[in-house]
Amino acid sequence: MKKAKPDRRTERTRQALLSAFVRMLLEEGYDAVSVERVAERANVGRSTFYMHYKSKEDILRQSMTNPSFSLASIVGGDLEASIVLPILEHFKEQRQRNRVFFVWPIRPIWVQRLVELIEPRLVVVSRSHGGRPLIALNLAAVQIAESQLGLVVNWLAVPQPCRTETVAEALIVSTRALVASLLQLKPGAAYQIPGERLRMQKA
Repeated sequence: MKKAKPDRRTERTRQALLSAFVRMLLEEGYDAVSVERVAERANVGRSTFYMHYKSKEDILRQSMTNPSFSLASIVGGDLEASIVLPILEHFKEQRQRNRVFFVWPIRPIWVQRLVELIEPRLVVVSRSHGGRPLIALNLAAVQIAESQLGLVVNWLAVPQPCRTETVAEALIVSTRALVASLLQLKPGAAYQIPGERLRMQKA
């Protein structure tokens, strides 16, 4: 059975709302954003907004999915630093403009979105490689998410940040070390999710 193709008009509306939200967020801050104003800026009605997103927080979480996916993919992914470089370069180039994403009240929401992507990957890694988790996997996912974002935030905060390639390597090494220690796996391996490399190559 063929998967139904997404309706182009629906996708354009979703993207218009998302773009309007992100522009307003960067220009005015999260507290100034409202569903009504996002809908108005996207030139749609409020009811149309709710056809696509549940709330202001829901559209915020959606805006964080792409950068979160890049970071979460390190867990159980046999990735090279080059895979992580584009999102880090974006953070670096836009560090003043995008600062709002790294502070309260948005950062805790970003951590939770990242946790939602990391936790199921931890489940697969643990089952596939004989893990014996020291703590609940949700808590382990929180620890990993906080560690990843903490490294990125502190890297961007220093006056002369180190090379992006170095940070990408550090993200990969530190994430794998955390996964190995929290799941009680032998250190030093990537602990790849079975079959994922093939799927990523085809994407």
